[in-house]
Amino acid sequence: MNRKMFLAGLLSLLVPGGGQIYARKAERGAAILIAVIIVGNLNAIWLSVFATSSTAPETFFGYTLPRLLHDAFSFYGVIFWIWQVFDAYRLAGETGRQSQQPSVNPSIPASAV
Repeated sequence: MNRKMFLAGLLSLLVPGGGQIYARKAERGAAILIAVIIVGNLNAIWLSVFATSSTAPETFFGYTLPRLLHDAFSFYGVIFWIWQVFDAYRLAGETGRQSQQPSVNPSIPASAV
């Protein structure tokens, strides 16, 4: 079980959402991957468009604010990336525990076993 948990965490570290997909939570993994792509592209677009819009780097709205927002987006992006790695690790552990539990067939009475 620890090997699967480690592999799920490693996959999520390399490709956001990959570990969740490996842990049989494909919808969650796809949502994480799409969110990372969208937020990453918006961050790059935000910085490139607004940071170059002003020729005077000492202006607050033309240079400083876009840089601060870029740093804030990057900080929260790193936090999100770390969270999703640990989430994949945890999900792989839960999936492993669920697959180890014996399934109970409700149609067979307990006295017949």
